Amino acid sequence: QTEKDKVPQELVIGIGRDFYDGPETGNFLHPSTGVWESLTYPGEDLEPVMQLATKITPDDNNKVWTVILREGVKFHDDSSLNAEAVVKSVMRLKDDPKLDSYGTFLTLDRVEAVDEKTVKFTFNRPEPAFAARVAGKGCPIFSIKSFDEEGKVTHPYGTGPFKFEEYIKDEALIITRSDNYWGEKAKLEKVTFKTVSDPSTRLAALTTGEIDAIVDVGGVLPEQASTIKDDKNLVLLTQPVTTSHYILFNNKKEPFKDKNLRKAVSLSLDRKQLVDEVMSGYGQPADTIYTPLAEKWITKGLWKTDKAKAKELAKADKPQKVELVVNSALANRWPYKSIAEIMQSELKDLNLDVEIKMVEGAAWGDTLEKGEYDMTLSPYTLMTGDPDFYFGQWTDSKGQMNVQRGIGYSNSEADRLVAEAATGKDMAARQKAYKELEKLVAEDVPVAPIYNDVCIYAMKKNVKDLKIDAFFKPSLEKAYITK
Repeated sequence: QTEKDKVPQELVIGIGRDFYDGPETGNFLHPSTGVWESLTYPGEDLEPVMQLATKITPDDNNKVWTVILREGVKFHDDSSLNAEAVVKSVMRLKDDPKLDSYGTFLTLDRVEAVDEKTVKFTFNRPEPAFAARVAGKGCPIFSIKSFDEEGKVTHPYGTGPFKFEEYIKDEALIITRSDNYWGEKAKLEKVTFKTVSDPSTRLAALTTGEIDAIVDVGGVLPEQASTIKDDKNLVLLTQPVTTSHYILFNNKKEPFKDKNLRKAVSLSLDRKQLVDEVMSGYGQPADTIYTPLAEKWITKGLWKTDKAKAKELAKADKPQKVELVVNSALANRWPYKSIAEIMQSELKDLNLDVEIKMVEGAAWGDTLEKGEYDMTLSPYTLMTGDPDFYFGQWTDSKGQMNVQRGIGYSNSEADRLVAEAATGKDMAARQKAYKELEKLVAEDVPVAPIYNDVCIYAMKKNVKDLKIDAFFKPSLEKAYITK
């Protein structure tokens, strides 16, 4: 192949959001960019596999964990991965709860560099799931040079197959191949993540060739799949992912202070019909509180449809007005408006007069945190594959999502079980506690799962080996472009 025959290995991916999270977040850049890595990453069965760590060992009571780092790993600034960089990256999260948004290091007492390649973590309680907690989003590792004098990351020098090149606000994030990557070198030289918020504009950009692919959860809407299938220049693929979609209730104010009414709403939902009609079958009706991909942690059959029982529980003798708030940014990535309209129609049977209110992303967050809503729709991804990533966030009375989303669920038995399950001495003890928790949550219904996501993604025919995993991370390190 002569030079002029070579195809430029530059890929443009259209996404419905912005992958630049910024310095005020733990990630800085979305995990899908492949710029930074963690000590571990959730593998095929959601179990952690080694990434920047090669060995992780606990003491007898799971309170002290010793991590051996991979040899020969370079950051994008050409410095070597060492214990000091890991300690600094961990302390950045530990010192600022806003950055440690998943509470990975809430119970960390101290972290220390034992030698160049050994890091010791000491917790104030047993942390049996440590290897899962530090997977992926739980613990991004940046080089020492990434930090300013105040300990803030100003430039994300990671160890991934791609390095951060440029960010054009609200438009694009550009990454380029890292030639000193410790693993297999990428074939692509440059990847541009182009933000295209509107779903029909996104699809048009793909069909006209302005972009090469749409590869992200919520990137292709179910109703767009047939258009892509019919286009001989495009390829349509699907992947079950660890994202689930929920109805969130405001448990603190009427009418959803009443758990029977919350339960009634959940029972009135025909999840299968909803997935068939609204999602064109691209999704799995929720039968578990979070993703069924976490096979060993789930209890099936707790979320049923029973319209007669729903009416009985609602006991409504006169119509009452409730507001269903929909985040317009999320509605550009998933068919939340259609789901809201189905709920509006179905809930009339429970004498609930549902008003749908569309709000912008930032306003939605504020509205929820202030508790100024009745119901809303929201996605959540089990990013580490460990159930504490769900229950610790949503079910614990102090859980970040429970508080931030203004759910206000509080049950002392749930709090006890969340702690017991997170710290259980072995798998069996943890599984037992999580089974009890799942039953309790299905009884109290602080939130109701609707469906589990099957991500639809698409690309031009000449884009090869571009797949996504259960965490919708694209295989940028394997992908390439042909003529």
